[in-house]
Amino acid sequence: MTVAYTESAYPVPLKENGLIVEYKSGAHSHDIPQKTRDLEIAHMLELLKAKPTFNPNLKFDPKKHLVFKEEYYKTTTTATLEDLGITKTRTAPISGFAAAHPFPLISQEAVDMMLWEAFQPNVIENYARLPNSGLSKGTTRLDFHLGGHCRYIAPFTWDLYNSPEVSEIISNFVGVKLGPMFNSELGHMNVSLASLDPEEVKEIPQTKEDLLAKMEHLDKNKDDVPSSLGLHYDSGTIALVIMLDLGEGAVGGETGIVTGDDKMFRVPDPKIGYATLIQGIVLKHVATKPVSNSNRITGVTGYAAAPGSGKLDNCRNTSNKPSVLPRAIHTPYWSEWIEYRFKNLEAHLKQEREKVMERFAKGAEFDQLAMIDTIKEMEKYLHDSWKEMEAVHNPPYPPAEFNTPYQDLPDYE
Repeated sequence: MTVAYTESAYPVPLKENGLIVEYKSGAHSHDIPQKTRDLEIAHMLELLKAKPTFNPNLKFDPKKHLVFKEEYYKTTTTATLEDLGITKTRTAPISGFAAAHPFPLISQEAVDMMLWEAFQPNVIENYARLPNSGLSKGTTRLDFHLGGHCRYIAPFTWDLYNSPEVSEIISNFVGVKLGPMFNSELGHMNVSLASLDPEEVKEIPQTKEDLLAKMEHLDKNKDDVPSSLGLHYDSGTIALVIMLDLGEGAVGGETGIVTGDDKMFRVPDPKIGYATLIQGIVLKHVATKPVSNSNRITGVTGYAAAPGSGKLDNCRNTSNKPSVLPRAIHTPYWSEWIEYRFKNLEAHLKQEREKVMERFAKGAEFDQLAMIDTIKEMEKYLHDSWKEMEAVHNPPYPPAEFNTPYQDLPDYE
């Protein structure tokens, strides 16, 4: 018996529901304006190229480009969900870890190379898009998302985020063996650029007093915080956020986290090459724009339970799928997602199969109830791999849970 889930193969997402109508054809209504490409992006590339030691063919070397030291595990301020007053979450957390304050991770040379790879004209054309108005707040032509390029045309960035050294650092903070997610969620960037247009600059607060007053207002009114993503939950388990550019004297630009008392906490003192970690799938948060005329560029990669860790990942598509996030190009995104989920399931199946035969070899009795639970978990994992696809799931965005206080969230499955 065939079950019909929808009236048509791909029901059209509605723009008035906060969704991207042309998500299957590249969301080109969200292309980066030519003015931004010719002015601010071209200027950034010229500045990088002008550095005396800059090498556009640089290869990633973890010994050279990772500056993390063992002592940072002790000196970095971290917080648990309990520390933040969060006792109820929208899905089961992977551990009690909530967030880590910025810690040194990569060198300036690595930062420059990641920016160089990302801001090439062909990358901007094919992999960068203005934000969805359903996600963003107070954005302009200078705010955009970029991603999905690393696997194909950004070898330095790809190697950095896939390095076992980075996965080990993150795993040690979180307390679970983690690995990077699929390409679309690896090395993507949230970009806010400083305007080089004199007329636009006149509209931005100039004095320190005015800038701080605006910040104070925003901290009291978290729903007004300007951002290309707005208040949201991640679809990936853990977000590694590396600051790649933050203009000198910038006011704002931190990662803001909503705490258990429904107030905004800004992760302090982001510096170039420093990384922040958050369990974004259960922490409501926002990547804030500077209120000053300043660059703010972060490199972000999603990490989740690694294949063979004994856990299946709990990733979702709510915020990241093409009908919501314009930079997520339909066929690459979904192909990479399914490859990711199937590979994880393959590793998990292999591990469970080996456990069964190990117990058999030892003469242990077969535990039917335990095996039923194991199979049900994998059955749910397969179901969760397709349940948010556009062919069957086009609800308005943002979902109600994004605006629901933690204590009012429904019990997760």
